[in-house]
Amino acid sequence: MRLYPEQLAKHLQAGLAPCYFIYGDEPLLKLEALATLRHTARSLGFDDHQRFSAEDGLDWDSIFAASQSMSLFSQRQIIELQLPDKLDKNSSTRLRELVAQSHDDLLLLFSGPKLNQQQQKSVWFKALSAAGPVIPVFTPDARHFPRWLSQRLHQHGLSAEPDALQWLAYAFEGNLLAAAGEIDKLALQALPQPLTLAVLQQQVQPHNVFNPFQLFDPLLGGKVKRATRILLQLRQEGIEAGMLCHLFARELNTLSQLQRGMKSGQSFSQLASQLHVWSSRQGLMQNALARLPLAKIQQLHSMLAAADRAVAAFEEDEAWRWLYSICVGFLDGHLLAISPNG
Repeated sequence: MRLYPEQLAKHLQAGLAPCYFIYGDEPLLKLEALATLRHTARSLGFDDHQRFSAEDGLDWDSIFAASQSMSLFSQRQIIELQLPDKLDKNSSTRLRELVAQSHDDLLLLFSGPKLNQQQQKSVWFKALSAAGPVIPVFTPDARHFPRWLSQRLHQHGLSAEPDALQWLAYAFEGNLLAAAGEIDKLALQALPQPLTLAVLQQQVQPHNVFNPFQLFDPLLGGKVKRATRILLQLRQEGIEAGMLCHLFARELNTLSQLQRGMKSGQSFSQLASQLHVWSSRQGLMQNALARLPLAKIQQLHSMLAAADRAVAAFEEDEAWRWLYSICVGFLDGHLLAISPNG
């Protein structure tokens, strides 16, 4: 059973499941989901709580011994286990054995990193899914982040005008922990409601954070304004132009192979499978292919080569100018009036 963080409170009204697995790359949502589960469990008499972390090494014998022993002061216990990035065969087997012995007086709380599609098809993941809810925790994307902020403000008795809410979304995109902290501070100041753009710009210091991989979905979708904003933020965060050149090359190579294959009569779905394009990104790829003919993709390749040469010559400003132009080039199929040789 898949459950999302915002559904957890309603789910718990019907009682605790024997097992939960919270996984993903959003620290705030993960911490809050675990805190909610612990609080609910304690209110139901789960007073014995033992934690194990992959960082300390998984001593499965100790984990099993803990799960089979009861405290003198409590008949109900929580075993909390932080899983590593990858599970070896032995850990997969022992994890499934542990899940199989869960019962009403034993609550198993597992947490782990973001999982790829292959990991979500593994036998241990399926065992966890069968035993209780699995809760993916991911940073809301740009479309859903304003709604998340609005809900968070509402929880603190606050509201914001539409332009103020949008500015807040820009100011904290990719950094929910900082956003939550700033909203906590705003709630203490008894500011007039709804919050205006002027008030927020005076009271709040932006803390948006992006990773390089967040650049490409907006580009594939033709959202060039957003992509260039992310690009400039990445530069401010100290991301190297050379790293982005490598990632751009991968995206452009995939687009080239898809476009060539479709021209030769192959179906998109067949090509996407051969090139290992994730199903979640296939719609974006199709969007880009409909907008960018092969000639445009080839021009972007030439511009990327120029960016690579600038990186090799330690001409950082020049490299970033090329990367910015490449982002603009994703807008439509018209060739840019830019010489590949600079």
